[in-house]
Amino acid sequence: MILTADSGTTKTEWLIIDNEADKTVSIFTKGMNPYFQTEDEIRASLKDELLPKLPADVKIDAVYFYGAGCTPDKAPLMKSVMSEFFPDITIEVNNDLTAAARATCQHEAGIACIMGTGSNSCFYDGTAIVKNIPPLGYILGDEGGGVSLGRQLLGNIFKESTSEALRQKFYDRYGLTAAQAIEKVYRQPFPNRFLASFAPFVAENIHEPEMRTLVLNDFKYFLTRNVCKYDYQRYPVHFIGSVAFHLKDVLLEAAAEKGVNIGKILRSPAQGLAEYHTNRNFIKITEKPSLYNDLELQSTHTLLQWLNTEDQKVALAVKNVLPQIEKLVDEIVLRMKKGGRIFYMGAGTSGRLGVLDASEIPPTFGMPPTWIIGLIAGGDTALRSPVEKAEDNLERGWQELVEHNISALDTVVGIAASGTTPYVIGAMREARRNGILTACITNNPGAPICAEADIAIEIPVGPEFVTGSTRMKSGTSQKLVLNMISTTVMIKLGRVKGNKMVNMQLSNNKLVDRGTVMLTEELNIDYDKAKKLLLLHGSVKAVLDCFEKS
Repeated sequence: MILTADSGTTKTEWLIIDNEADKTVSIFTKGMNPYFQTEDEIRASLKDELLPKLPADVKIDAVYFYGAGCTPDKAPLMKSVMSEFFPDITIEVNNDLTAAARATCQHEAGIACIMGTGSNSCFYDGTAIVKNIPPLGYILGDEGGGVSLGRQLLGNIFKESTSEALRQKFYDRYGLTAAQAIEKVYRQPFPNRFLASFAPFVAENIHEPEMRTLVLNDFKYFLTRNVCKYDYQRYPVHFIGSVAFHLKDVLLEAAAEKGVNIGKILRSPAQGLAEYHTNRNFIKITEKPSLYNDLELQSTHTLLQWLNTEDQKVALAVKNVLPQIEKLVDEIVLRMKKGGRIFYMGAGTSGRLGVLDASEIPPTFGMPPTWIIGLIAGGDTALRSPVEKAEDNLERGWQELVEHNISALDTVVGIAASGTTPYVIGAMREARRNGILTACITNNPGAPICAEADIAIEIPVGPEFVTGSTRMKSGTSQKLVLNMISTTVMIKLGRVKGNKMVNMQLSNNKLVDRGTVMLTEELNIDYDKAKKLLLLHGSVKAVLDCFEKS
C-alpha cells in the first residue's frame, strides 16, 4: 500500500492507496511544515496524530509527502523523521508545487498553477519541473491567491472604494477596524493567513460587480506575470487550490481574455496524487518519450541546438540537490580522515562513470587507487562490452564489497539512473544493515534505491533527447555530481593548494612542466632548479613542504 500526504498550512490530508482493492482511505492531521516546525514537533505530529489513525492491518510500502516548506534544504529533515516511523521503505518528500504538477499533469507536459493562500506556477515536462517563475511571497507577489484578494479587499474597504452596502456587510461580519488590520498585518505573525482569511468573503460576494472586477483583474494579472511566461499556447494550464476552485467561473473568463487554454481545476491535489502514484510502477518501466520528434529528418544545426537546450537543463537540476551533495561530502570527509574509503557502484553507463571518476583521482590528486574504488556490474569486461544479466544479481555487489574488506568507515555510493538496479540496491541494503554510510545518485526520485540510501541525491532531468538513452542527460548529471563529490573531498583533505593540483602524478612531460611552473611561481626560483627539485621529491607538495620546514 502507498501513503501520500498533501500538507498545507493548517492541515494534512493523508491517503492510504490500496492498489489491489482499488480504493483509498483519507486521514486528516494538522499541517506539517519543516520550514516553520522543529524536528521534534514534526515527530510528535506523526506519533500522536497519524500513527493512531492508521488501521492496524495496513502495511505501508512507500510514503510520498508533499508540502509547503519542503524545500531542497528542508526535505531531508522531513524524510529523516518519517523514516523513524516507516523504516526500510521508499520515502519521498516534495514541495506543494510538485504535488500540483503531478496531480494535474500526471505524466504529461503542462503548466501547473497553485491558487490557494498564495500562488505559484511551473512548467512540468511530464517528469519534472523544468521552469518556475518565482512566486515572491505575499508582499512582492502571490497575485491571484487568497492573500492578494484579501489585501485588495481590505484596502478597498478601509479606503471607502467599495459600495456602502458591501462595506457594511463586511463590518457586520468581521467587526474589524483599520487599526486592527494594521496590527495584524504589520506586527503579528502569519499576516498571510490573516489576509487570506477574507477570500471566502470575496467568493460569497462575487455576484457584486465591483467584487467580480477585483477578482477578474487579479486573475488576469496572475496569468500575465506567471502563466504567459511559459509556452502557454502549446500546453494546457492546470490549477490547484480553493481560490481557483471556488472562483473558477471568473478564472475561465480571465483565461479566455488572455488566450490561455485551461485544463483541470482541482480543489486539492490528493486524488490526483493517488492516480499518479497508482500508475507509478508502470511508468518506472516505460520510458518517457523525448520532447522532440522526427530526429532523423532534422538538420545537424537543429539537432545540436536541441541537444544543447536539453543539456542546459541538467546543471539547473543538479543545482537543486546541492544541499544533499554538501551533506554527503562532509560525511565522507569525516570518515576518510579516519582511513575510510569511497565505493562507487553501478551498472552500464552509471557504473562506467563511477569507475572513470575513481580512476582519475590518483593522477589528479596523488591519492592511492585504494581510496576511491569504482565497481561495475560485470567487472572490467563491462567497461567496454555489456555483460548479460550482471546487473540483475542482487547479491554480487555486496560480495564484491566484502572482498574489498569494507568497514564502517567506508561510504557506498550507488549510481543508477532508473534507481532499480538490483546489483546496486543489494549492495547498499547490506551495507546499511552493517552500519556503513550509503548514498545514491539517481534520476528517478522515489525509486527503490532511495530507500537504501542514508543520503539520496535525486536529480530529475526530464525526458532524454533520444527516448530512454540515459547515457545523455542522466549520465551528464551523474558525472557532474561525481566531479563535485570527489573534487570537493580532495580539496577538504588537503590535496589542493590555492587552486593548483600540487599532488598530481608526474606521469608525462606535460605534467612535469606544469609542476615545474607551479614551483617557479610559488618559490620564485628559475625553471631548471624547480624541475630538479620536482623530480627529486616527486611532487609539487613535497617540494613546498620541504621549503616550509627549512
